[in-house]
Amino acid sequence: MMKSGMKNNLSSRAIKLAAIVLFAAGASSSGIAKAQTAPNDPYFKAKGTWGQSYPDQWALKRVGFDESANSAWTLVGKRPSPVIVAVIDTGLDWNHADIAWDHIWKNSGETPDNGKDDDSNGFVDDVIGWDFYANGNKPWDHDGHGTFVTGIIAADTNNKIGMAGINPYAKIMVLKALNNFGHSRASYLAQALVYAADNGARIVNLSVGGKGLTPVERDAVTYAVSKGVFIIVAAGNEAVRAEEFGLAGLEDVLTVATTGLDDNREVFSNWGQSVDLAAPGIDVLSLRARRTDFMAGNPDIEYEPGAAYVGSDKRYYRSSGTSFSAPIVTGIASLLLSKDPSLTNEELRRILKQSARDIETPGIDQFTGYGLVDARAALKADRKFFVSASISDVQIVQDGAGQAVEVLGTANADQFNKAELFLGSGEDPTSWKPVATPLTQSMSDGVLGRISAAEFAGAPVWVVRLVTTHSNGKTREARYQIDLD
Repeated sequence: MMKSGMKNNLSSRAIKLAAIVLFAAGASSSGIAKAQTAPNDPYFKAKGTWGQSYPDQWALKRVGFDESANSAWTLVGKRPSPVIVAVIDTGLDWNHADIAWDHIWKNSGETPDNGKDDDSNGFVDDVIGWDFYANGNKPWDHDGHGTFVTGIIAADTNNKIGMAGINPYAKIMVLKALNNFGHSRASYLAQALVYAADNGARIVNLSVGGKGLTPVERDAVTYAVSKGVFIIVAAGNEAVRAEEFGLAGLEDVLTVATTGLDDNREVFSNWGQSVDLAAPGIDVLSLRARRTDFMAGNPDIEYEPGAAYVGSDKRYYRSSGTSFSAPIVTGIASLLLSKDPSLTNEELRRILKQSARDIETPGIDQFTGYGLVDARAALKADRKFFVSASISDVQIVQDGAGQAVEVLGTANADQFNKAELFLGSGEDPTSWKPVATPLTQSMSDGVLGRISAAEFAGAPVWVVRLVTTHSNGKTREARYQIDLD
C-alpha cells in the first residue's frame, strides 16, 4: 500500500500527474463557541502561502466551511455532541501543536500505564487506541499519513494557530494498522475495524486500499456495520474500477472519489458503480507528523524531499489523492452526528448523498456518484428526504405496436410525484423529446417505460434521460447512452 502525493510545481498538469499514485494502504464550552464563529486559524484565512492562487484551505471552503454568516459550522446547533471517529491509518503525532488533547478519544475503562487490561477488552493500556502492526498501545505515527488524515477531520479549530479541522467535537480513536512505510495486512485492518466497533466508534475513516479483497476484511466490515459503525473509504488513485479496489468496492461502505479545483473528477481517481460521493483532494493542507515526509522516496512520483512542507515550523503539509477526500466526508458525517446523534447509518448515507451537489454528467454517475459533498446542505437536510433516478438496463421487446426499447431501473422518492422518460440524439443532446407514458407511481428495479423503436431513427447514438420529480418540485435524473452500432 502506498500513498498520495504531489510535486512542488503547482501547475494544474503537475498536480494531476503527481497525484496519480496509490494511496496509503463531551464537547467543551470552548468547543461550542468555536463552531459558532469564523475560525481565526491563520491558514484558514490565508491565500497563496506556498505561491498558489487559491486559499490555503480551499478544500474546506469548497464544501461549505467559510467565514460567512451561513458557514456550515453555524448549522450544528446549540448543543453539539462529541462523536468518536476511528482513523485506521499509520497512527498519530499526538504532540502536534494543532491537535488538542480533547480531540483524542480516551478509553474511560482503562487506567493508563498500569500494565493491566482494566476493561477486559483484550488490550492492555489501550488508552487512545492501539497499534495493530506492532501489537502495542502507543500508535505513534512514523509515516505521516495518519496524522495528515486526522488533521483534516479534527485539527484544533479557532485556536489562532495553523489550520482549521472540520469537526471541533470529534474524538479521534487512533488505530494504527499500517507500518512506518504505509503498508499493512488484511488481518490488521480487520482487527482495527472490529476494535472500533467494539469500543464505541460511530464513524471509521479508511484512507487505505489495494487490489483484491479478503474474506476477513469483508467479514470485519459486515461486523462493524452491524454494530452501527458508518465506514467511509477512499476510492483509490489508480484510475481503475473501484469495484476492483479492495474495500472501496463494498456496498456497506461509503466510497469517495476526488475532485480538483474545477470541481471535476481528477483523472487518477478510481471510478465505477461503487463510487458514492466526491470531495476535493488536490493540494489539500493538513498536519505534518514530526520527522515525516510521506511522499519522499515514492518511486511513482517526482518529488523533492521537503517540498510539501508548509510554514516556517514545517509542521504542516500539503498533498493530493482520494486519501484526503475521504476524511473531508468523514468530518462532515461526524458533524451531522454531533448535531443529531440519533441518526442511523442509513440516514447518514441518505443525507450525504441526497444533499450532494450534482457535478459533471447530470444525475448519478460512475465518476462522482451523487456529486460533490455539501456540508451546508447536509446539515440542513431532512433525514427522510430522498429522490432517486437510475437506469439499470435497456432491452428490445415486442409489443402490439411492434418493436420497442424497454427501459429498466428505479424512480422513487419519499414523496413521489412523477417520473418521465426523454430521448435525445448524440452523446450530449441539446434537446429532449418526451417519450413513453409518465409514471405516476414509484418504481424500484422494474420497467420505467417503453420507447417505440421508430423514435431511434436518424442517428447512431441516443441518450435516454429519466427525470424523477419529488412532490416539493425537486428532481433527480439519470442518463443511459444507446449506441445503435
